Amino acid sequence: MQPRLQPRARNSNSFIKSIIKLALVILIGACAFFFIEKIDFPSPQKEINENVTDKIIKIK
Repeated sequence: MQPRLQPRARNSNSFIKSIIKLALVILIGACAFFFIEKIDFPSPQKEINENVTDKIIKIK
């Protein structure tokens, strides 16, 4: 056996595992983005315009 060749095989296995992990993270991120975009978050129907200058004057 040639001991010099064994570490290279381990490095290629770790490289392949790293690529698979990266692909899984990207896939999970894409799925999360897709499903979050499909959720309809509530939003106010009209803008709230309230004059608070009187309240600020009372606080001073």
